[in-house]
Amino acid sequence: AEAIIWFLLRNMTQSASRVKFNIRGRIFETFASTLKAVSDSKLGRLTPEHESYDGNNQEYFFDRDPDLFNVILNLLVTGNLHVPRQVCGALLREELSFWEIGNGNVNKCCWRQYFQHEDDMSVLKDLIDNEDSNSAWIEGETLKERIWLVLNSPGSSKFAKTWYILYLCVVFISIVVFCIWNIEGLRTELYVSDFITHHYPDIHLSGNDKLTTLILTDPVPALFALETGCLVFFMVEWVLGLAVCPRKRDYLTSWTHVVSFVLVFAMLMNFLMEFFKSVLAENEVARWLYFIFKAISMVRLLLFIRVARRFSALRVLLLAIKNSLLELLLMAITFCLGMVFFATLIFYAEITNVESFSNIFISMWWAIITMTTVGYGDIHPSSVAGYIVGVFCALSGLLLLAMPVAIIASNFSEYYSQNNFYQRYLRLQKENRNKENCEMNKIHPHKEAKFDGLSWPAD
Repeated sequence: AEAIIWFLLRNMTQSASRVKFNIRGRIFETFASTLKAVSDSKLGRLTPEHESYDGNNQEYFFDRDPDLFNVILNLLVTGNLHVPRQVCGALLREELSFWEIGNGNVNKCCWRQYFQHEDDMSVLKDLIDNEDSNSAWIEGETLKERIWLVLNSPGSSKFAKTWYILYLCVVFISIVVFCIWNIEGLRTELYVSDFITHHYPDIHLSGNDKLTTLILTDPVPALFALETGCLVFFMVEWVLGLAVCPRKRDYLTSWTHVVSFVLVFAMLMNFLMEFFKSVLAENEVARWLYFIFKAISMVRLLLFIRVARRFSALRVLLLAIKNSLLELLLMAITFCLGMVFFATLIFYAEITNVESFSNIFISMWWAIITMTTVGYGDIHPSSVAGYIVGVFCALSGLLLLAMPVAIIASNFSEYYSQNNFYQRYLRLQKENRNKENCEMNKIHPHKEAKFDGLSWPAD
C-alpha cells in the first residue's frame, strides 16, 4: 500500500511539474522550471487563469507555428537559439517578440541564417525607394500635373514617351557638338565677336594651336546654332520643371537637377563669353574662366545617367556603387598608404640615380602607375634594389585593388539578384490587376477601369 501511494504521489508531482501546450494540434510538453527560467516572458507568466488555458485537457492552446515553437523550447532548454534553414529570420523574430523572449543568444552557426533577411530587406528598400516614382501627382488632373508627368514619367502617356525620346536626342546632340567644337575644319573666322585678331600677337606667337583655335576663331554657324539650341532646351526644361514641381525643395536638392543647373550655368557663361573674344584675348584670367566653364559643361554626360535611371539595370549599378562607398574609401586609404610606402622605398633605393626619382612626389607618381599596372615607362628603376621594390610594388597593387573590387562585385550581385526578384513580383502584381480589371469589365462593361489612379476606357 505504501508503495502504491508513493508511486501515485510521484506521478502527481511529475505531472504537476510539467506543462502541456497545444500548438495548432501538435502537443508539446516541458518542465515548469524551464519556463520559469524566463519569468519575464509570456511563457514564464502563464497560469491556469490565462485565457489560453483549457481546463478539460489541462493544456495551453495557441494558434502559432508549431515548428517555431519547438525552436523556442530548444532555446529555453539549451540557452542557444538555432535557426532552421527553412525558417525565415524575420518570421522567427516575430515569434520571439510574441513570446517576449530576447534574441541575443543566437548561436554562431546560425548568424547568417538569422541576419540574412536584414540585408535582403535593406537591398529591397533601396530598390523600392529608388524606383522610378517621380510623379507626385498620380492622376494628372490639372495642367501642372500633366506637365510634371510628361517631364518625369515616360510611361504615363504617349506624349511623355515622345518627350523622353526628344530629351535623349538633344543630350546626344549636345555631347557630339561639345566633342567636335575644337576641330579646325569646323572653325571659321570670327563673326560672333568682331575684333582684329592681329592685335594680339602673343596668342599667334605662343605656338599653342589649341589656344589659337578657341580664342581667335569661331565655330561654323550651324555648330554654334546647335549649341545655342541645346542651351535653350536645357534651360527651358529646368525652369519648367521647377515651375510645375510639387516639392520645390526636393527639386532643388536632387543631384540630377543640380547637375542640370550647373550645366545650364556653364553653357550660358560660355555662350556669353563667345561675344567677348577680345576680352579673352587680352585677359589670361578670363581665358582660364572660359576654359573652366567649358570643362564643367561636360557634365552633360551625366544627363544620360539621369535619363537612364528609368532603367532598372542602371539603377542597380548606381545603388551597388553607392552602397560600396565604404569599401571604395578603404581601397583609397590602403592605396595611399601603399603609394607613400613604396615611393619612399624607391626614392632611397635609387638615391644614386641622378636622372630620375628626384623627389618623393615623382616617386609617388611612379608608385601609382606601377600599383595600377599601367606602367608608362617614363620613370623606371635601374638598380637591383629598385627592381626588387618594383616587383613588390606591382604585386601589392594587385592585391590592394583586387580585394575591395571583389566586395563591390558581391554587392552588385546581391542588388542584381534582388532586383530580378522585385521586377518579377511587380509583373505578377500587374498580371493580377489586369485579371481583376478584366473581371470588373465583365461585370460593369460601361464603367472605366482604374489602374493606380490612372483611368482609361474599359474597351
